[in-house]
Amino acid sequence: MYVKPLFVDKPPKLTKKQIEKVKQIVRENADGYCQECDHWFGEALEFHHIVFQSQGGRDTIENGIMLCHGCHRGTNGVHGKNGRELDLKLKLKLQDYYFDQGLSEDIVRVLMGGKLYP
Repeated sequence: MYVKPLFVDKPPKLTKKQIEKVKQIVRENADGYCQECDHWFGEALEFHHIVFQSQGGRDTIENGIMLCHGCHRGTNGVHGKNGRELDLKLKLKLQDYYFDQGLSEDIVRVLMGGKLYP
């Protein structure tokens, strides 16, 4: 479910409780399956921000994904030695989703941490 943001420049600061609720919804939507490799890992899944918080990513349902340890921190995982390809794939998928929702390029750029991906 997508909710159009009411803000563009600076998102409201979420409380720890609100952030945990976002993570809970993302976890429930995954239903125990890694959202990249589609294997079942149950509670062993790890929450990942598609657009990293250090890159301006937000604590939203759209920017969250549940990954197994291998897809998250393994060699080819988004935080792994060879993770650039998967990182870009997830960012492009999120960016396409935002555009499919009819958001303007300016808003998508903000939601993607200040840049658009090729």
